[in-house]
Amino acid sequence: MSNEKNLGQYLKKLRNSYNYSQEFVASHLNITRQTYSHYETGRITPPTNSLYNLARLYGISTEKLMERIVTYNINDDFVRKPSTYESTSIQQDDLSSFLEYINAPENTKKFKLLNHNEKFFLYYYDQLDRRNQEDILAFMKIKYLNERRG
Repeated sequence: MSNEKNLGQYLKKLRNSYNYSQEFVASHLNITRQTYSHYETGRITPPTNSLYNLARLYGISTEKLMERIVTYNINDDFVRKPSTYESTSIQQDDLSSFLEYINAPENTKKFKLLNHNEKFFLYYYDQLDRRNQEDILAFMKIKYLNERRG
């Protein structure tokens, strides 16, 4: 199921693998079948509460669904392989803020070519005050120089 690049294809594959109808899934989300159909075609991106409920319905993490929204338009040539460290995850209550931030018209270009972890880093970095941002940059510079000397 992980070959589907966009959320709509992934939702359709999940639904079919459980032999659920669109009506069944829509009823669990408290939406119309037509609205759910738009989720599968990609015409509508599900709101945060629907993503959370879909993840619970299928017993998967919300991150599995989020990855298909956040990285959908990234050219595969620029996607980096996962690091050996555990991937960064976002808390459920931060999810809505994160989505609003990266989908804001003034941020669309800024996030377009970034991978998953870079988007999280930039989101949290931009939430910090100037002093904390300077501390983060100083820390990164030290880490870089230590690794370079290595």
